[in-house]
Amino acid sequence: MSNITLIGIDIAKSVFQLCGLNKARKVQFNKKVTRAKFIDAVRQHPNALLVMEACGGSHHWARTFTDMGFTVRLVPAQHVKAFSRGNKTDATDALAIAETEFRPNLYDVQHKTVEQQDVQTLLRIRSRIKDQRRDNANQVRGLLAEYGCVMPKQIRNLERYLPA
Repeated sequence: MSNITLIGIDIAKSVFQLCGLNKARKVQFNKKVTRAKFIDAVRQHPNALLVMEACGGSHHWARTFTDMGFTVRLVPAQHVKAFSRGNKTDATDALAIAETEFRPNLYDVQHKTVEQQDVQTLLRIRSRIKDQRRDNANQVRGLLAEYGCVMPKQIRNLERYLPA
């Protein structure tokens, strides 16, 4: 039976840093694990609360570990930064992530479902396309102004002034 009650996890692409604390809030381990061994390393501590920084990939891992029966908390990055001490390393980040659990009045980030992430992705793509359309229209207007063809702002004016 593991005496680890909390694991702070610093997520990365290929290497994860795990910081395990016991009931007395003492660090029992602070180790790196590869992506291939990540789930097995966490599985060794079935009663541990998992705390992760809300970042790229965190919602995937939160869903994965919640499905395995773990309790998972996602904390905003600005809260983690406040508890980081010393040089910025994966080990200090994992410890800072774990320590956020003991601070009152810190809110969690809600785990996103796959559907929520899909909608968020579509909205980001749509926003990017709108920005690119506006930027392209402004560039065309600027280039045409170099040739004396000046027109009002707004894309509909650009469409009206240019031949089809």
